[in-house]
Amino acid sequence: MLKKFSRTKLLLFIIDMFLIILSINLAYFIRTREFITSYLGLNKGILTSLLMLAIYLLGFYVFDFYNISGKFIYTKFLANIAGALILVSIISIGLFYIFPFIVGRGVFIICLTLTCIFLSTWRLFYYIFFRQSLPKKYVLIIGTGKSAKEICSLIKINPEYKVIGFIGIHSNISKSYEKNLENFSSLEEKINNHKIDNIIVTIGAFQSKKVNKILINCKMKGIKIWDVPTFYELFSNKIPVQHINESWFLFTNGFEKLSNNVYKKLKRSLDILISFIILITTFPFALIIALAIKLDTKGPILFIQERIGVNQKPFKLLKFRTMKSDAEKGSPVWAKENDPRVTRTGKIIRKIRLDELPQLINIIKGEMSLIGPRPERKYFVQKLMKKIPYYSLRFSIKPGLTGWAQVAFKYGDSIDDALEKLQYELYYIKNMSLLLDFRILLKTIRIILFGMGR
Repeated sequence: MLKKFSRTKLLLFIIDMFLIILSINLAYFIRTREFITSYLGLNKGILTSLLMLAIYLLGFYVFDFYNISGKFIYTKFLANIAGALILVSIISIGLFYIFPFIVGRGVFIICLTLTCIFLSTWRLFYYIFFRQSLPKKYVLIIGTGKSAKEICSLIKINPEYKVIGFIGIHSNISKSYEKNLENFSSLEEKINNHKIDNIIVTIGAFQSKKVNKILINCKMKGIKIWDVPTFYELFSNKIPVQHINESWFLFTNGFEKLSNNVYKKLKRSLDILISFIILITTFPFALIIALAIKLDTKGPILFIQERIGVNQKPFKLLKFRTMKSDAEKGSPVWAKENDPRVTRTGKIIRKIRLDELPQLINIIKGEMSLIGPRPERKYFVQKLMKKIPYYSLRFSIKPGLTGWAQVAFKYGDSIDDALEKLQYELYYIKNMSLLLDFRILLKTIRIILFGMGR
């Protein structure tokens, strides 16, 4: 994670902190004619500032304020600001209700308004003027095949990097590339002329001893050398199934948590504790949902279906019923967008993921975890294992109520979508940690609060 926190993200983070602290102090000054440390005292003023700072930065993180890749879209930018400030308000209201002495309503509203103005102005300035002028890291891609094209497309959405060209192992290079640098003759001279920072090597290029010798010399000069799977994983947060093989699984770093009993016990304890807390706090909502389902359509309140869990063991998954009781006749089919089988109540609770609440019982029973790959039906598992390489590896851990694939990718309803989701699931299994679980929970809260489910 530290590797991914680039200089640009650090710049955004530091300026955001400055603007938040400025907003807090100005809000106190406008309201009381004193700055926060004078009004509350030094110790309480610093503590309050840090607490409010943490709440704001948490809201910004949940709404991808530090995801600098991708095209700037003004409407999405405004929606993210609005969402982040709503989340900040919800957290703050709860906190200030418990500790009313921390900050008054007037100060909070003024601070929220100032933060919105300052942050909007700064981020618009960054995206429109400043983003393109930042120093870039220059990338050379060795190889001219499909892998090279995919890597180039991946780099294009990241403003910190720029592909300066391609070099083929052979001289016959496709003319479809933006810039080709002929072949490996005088490669080191080309690298010096273009001030290359990173070299990405497609798998086939490693078969050449001449290439490897040049790359070793480049690495000794401080140039980063990447293979396709490593670069792909770092910049897309998924494992590129089409670019790996069995030896990659055997020798790559990661997957350590699969044999870490301390981590497993801690994760299990947190699963039980958090599940009990959510069950207790959402019990009134569960009663309302149960009543709404009963009044909406005929049929049971709960939907019980066999799913495949860890080590491919079947279990009975619980959900609130969101479809008509006779929704699936004959062969199973994936749920689709605007599925006509979904009931009126189902459309609402699926949007905010409340149909998944009964799965907390599956978690307490030990059949599921809070975080993990979503459990699938046996019919689809058998089908996907034949079509998708390494699909069986997703059953190395317990299925989850939510997961990396669910917060990073859309709802899947095809084999291609299942392949894409598997790449995110393998990334999670490889990089499992409590910190990554926390990130996923934060992203899930965003989906629930703003009805981004399906």
